[in-house]
Amino acid sequence: MVRKNISLLTDFGRESPFPGIMKGVIKNICPDAEIVDFTHEIRPYNVGEAGFILMTGFHYFPKKTIFLVVVDPGVGSERKAVLVKTKNYYFLGPDNGVLSWVLEKEKIEKIIWLNNDKYFLKPVSDTFHGRDIFAPVAAWLARGEKIENFGEEVQKIKKIPFPQIQKKENTFFGKIVYVDRFGNLITNFSQSSFAKKLNKGFSLKIRGKIFHKINRSYSEVNKGEPCLLWDSFGFLEIALREGNLAKTWKINPEEKIILEIK
Repeated sequence: MVRKNISLLTDFGRESPFPGIMKGVIKNICPDAEIVDFTHEIRPYNVGEAGFILMTGFHYFPKKTIFLVVVDPGVGSERKAVLVKTKNYYFLGPDNGVLSWVLEKEKIEKIIWLNNDKYFLKPVSDTFHGRDIFAPVAAWLARGEKIENFGEEVQKIKKIPFPQIQKKENTFFGKIVYVDRFGNLITNFSQSSFAKKLNKGFSLKIRGKIFHKINRSYSEVNKGEPCLLWDSFGFLEIALREGNLAKTWKINPEEKIILEIK
């Protein structure tokens, strides 16, 4: 079966030549491939951020899309390169936990350790597996190559836990898991788990600031004022209307949050 859609998610940066080189490799092998940039703006080496972005956005892509994920601080080490086939998609990436959370949303059908170098560029660089391993494998997969040909089947891959929320009576301890380019702070409080709880009344504390209300949109507050709302991916977001809250309050991912339910 020919699969034409390939989506790239990396920490290379949009001004870097590396995404373009990977696209060139893919097009040389599969000229008909349709390549979509998911993002190249993951913070360098941040496996957790890449995993979060992949988890929240993958299902908006067409079925059978091949996701090529290269956030790989262990490149050149003994970590495996893997291909995971799920019920609806394909995921290529280093076996460093970056695929952990998306695979909790998808039914895994097969995991392949990419150890058949027939499909690699030669020589294989120790610092750019995105070009020499992942891109050519994605291209051959897009051409219809059977996944069993890429290597040995394995039963599991490395998993990293999603940032857990701690609870003590009616108080929940969470944190910021992602800061977007607007400086909005995305927390690990999901709408599915907490929306009904917050309807009872709450206080959310971060850096000495306290929120008691959920807004429907940014426009409900004045320009330059902070607000609390559910973001488009279903997580609680703290934002500054038409401003950068992360810079204004000097907040980075991992910042602690305390949510008290009344």
